[in-house]
Amino acid sequence: SRDHSRYNRQKFGVVVIYTGLMSAARILLSAEEFDNYPFEEDKRYELDEGELIEMTRPAYQHNQALQNLLVELVLYFRKNRIGQALVSENLYALSPTTRLAPDVAVILGDHRAELQNAKVIHIIPDIAAEVLSPSETPARIHRKMSQYFQAGVKEVWLVQPEDRTVEIWTGPKLPEQALTGTDSITSALLPGFALPLADLFS
Repeated sequence: SRDHSRYNRQKFGVVVIYTGLMSAARILLSAEEFDNYPFEEDKRYELDEGELIEMTRPAYQHNQALQNLLVELVLYFRKNRIGQALVSENLYALSPTTRLAPDVAVILGDHRAELQNAKVIHIIPDIAAEVLSPSETPARIHRKMSQYFQAGVKEVWLVQPEDRTVEIWTGPKLPEQALTGTDSITSALLPGFALPLADLFS
């Protein structure tokens, strides 16, 4: 009988890898293919070292924390013209084979001219904030953090609406801050910025 455990086929220039008879296919793309892929408009994707990843649709709790974080950062940058905060519709070229879309990205400095018509942003964010959902595995989270830091991201904020906590990471090994209760998000990169967790999760 035919071995269905693993074989490749070409479809429209895309490598499709079947990892088992009943398992979903892995789709492998080059960065150029990903950047020009005809994605469905209501879906979001990332490229994880050449593998196409479809992002799950976030729940209300996730979106509420994301909105609160983004609003506070936008207000901060309105008063302090040192950079900008961008929402997750933007993809960042972290490496030749990786395109990630942090829930919020902070880019310091004035890069408006470079960003004007960018579909994929080749500027590495200074801060990447990820609002976590219950479906995200620890392995996937730490893999993304490793990719962020290898690319040159200075801080990663892991926002966890389920238990109303935030971790501030400045490297891939251990969090620099584990925030709970009455704590506030602060950063040496954002002088004067302070967002109480009570407001973030309100």
